[in-house]
Amino acid sequence: MPARDPDPLQAFKKQIERRKRSNKRTVRLRLFPNRYEQETLFDIGLACARLWNELNYEKRQAFFNRELSPGKRDEINKRYYHKYKGVLGVNAGQVVNKNDEAWNAFFELLKLGKQGKLPPFMKKLSPPGYWKDRETGEKKIHILIRNDRYHVEPISKNE
Repeated sequence: MPARDPDPLQAFKKQIERRKRSNKRTVRLRLFPNRYEQETLFDIGLACARLWNELNYEKRQAFFNRELSPGKRDEINKRYYHKYKGVLGVNAGQVVNKNDEAWNAFFELLKLGKQGKLPPFMKKLSPPGYWKDRETGEKKIHILIRNDRYHVEPISKNE
């Protein structure tokens, strides 16, 4: 009897299990900032979006020119981290890390595609996109915060 091909979703199942065991999580908050705080948060979010988009632009250009090696990615990451660390502090590193995760996932999918192990619903693979709305062209505002850089203050004694 011929050997059966492994489940094409096996790699994805393993990745999901690894994620479940990791400490990564997303915390969504509803903030009630005053006008000054709102402007500050908007500026931080805009800087995060600019960092992501600039990183992605340069990496996409290198990828389509077949020049994007791991060393080139590291060099781009370092350059943009140092460019934005004065504005975002250590949170610039979070944006760089999240961008690198997106590129690693893209390259993993490319590898699976070459092996013919992609699920049938994945027809076309594209590199990570920009943080903007395709219809309006406006930047999508995201703020990535390192887990040791914030604390929660209760607003009443009941909390």
